[in-house]
Amino acid sequence: MKRSAQDTTRLLHLVEEAVRIRMVWEEVATTHCCQPSEEVEAAYAEAADRWDVQLNEHTAGLSSAYISGCYWE
Repeated sequence: MKRSAQDTTRLLHLVEEAVRIRMVWEEVATTHCCQPSEEVEAAYAEAADRWDVQLNEHTAGLSSAYISGCYWE
């Protein structure tokens, strides 16, 4: 099945966004592991802005709690 150029472009944009989301996670997880949740949330928001990632509050809160609790190690 042949993809159109538009489909390929959309797919590349999705992959790029996924990589940026992962970079936000990696940055915050490595610098703020086991820190208070409020600090992790603030760092998450800053990293998301820096990587041009839009996150909803629910996702940011869950990720911050996960990193704060050191569950990812």
